[in-house]
Amino acid sequence: MQQDQQHPWVILFDIDGTLLTVDSKFNRSHLRRIIDELEINFPDMEGESFSGRTDHDIFTSFLVNHDFDENLYQEFKIRYLDYLKNLLLTNKDRVKRLDDIDEALEFFFGGDFICGLLTGNYPQAAQIKLKAADIHRDFSFGAFGEFEKDRNKLPQLAINEVQKIHDFNPKPDRFLILGDTPRDIICAKNAGMKCVAVTTGKYGYKELSEHDPDLIIDSLAKPNEWFGKISNT
Repeated sequence: MQQDQQHPWVILFDIDGTLLTVDSKFNRSHLRRIIDELEINFPDMEGESFSGRTDHDIFTSFLVNHDFDENLYQEFKIRYLDYLKNLLLTNKDRVKRLDDIDEALEFFFGGDFICGLLTGNYPQAAQIKLKAADIHRDFSFGAFGEFEKDRNKLPQLAINEVQKIHDFNPKPDRFLILGDTPRDIICAKNAGMKCVAVTTGKYGYKELSEHDPDLIIDSLAKPNEWFGKISNT
């Protein structure tokens, strides 16, 4: 394994709120349907905040009145992925590609970067959402919310994947997380990674600035400019 190499920047893209958005009313109506089908006692789902949380964390929390039953969780997961596959891909108008993402994707995929995903989604859910939004990029790896409930543990998964694929010792300060929530910023800072927060999700400049990201931007446009500010710090 190579040692002490100044390796390429690793760019970790969040999905929801960063690359795309899914109509929340559409999504929650189907989550409610699954909850009711499985007779899960969780009346307050509509008021829950999902921003920045992992799928594993969100769906497990629905089972608080069922002793966090693992079999029930697995059945919920199966039905959720089935819903995404059968409904989201046939209702693409419910998925919105965010402005200027193609400019950023072209910049990073066309340069000397390693591009991956760091998302609370299950791997299959991530691929379905990206397909529904007509985002067809070959992300070389991903750190997904199926394997850890705690988003703060996802950066280490990303480091492990890069080390396994590229056979060098990854340096956290050469990783950049692109996300739209305070949780994206927190997980980056905990891991010693850079974070660019974008105000395309539910959080504005004031709320994001409270968590001290390296940079806050209004869109992913002009990546050569805002990435230049990150890479020179």
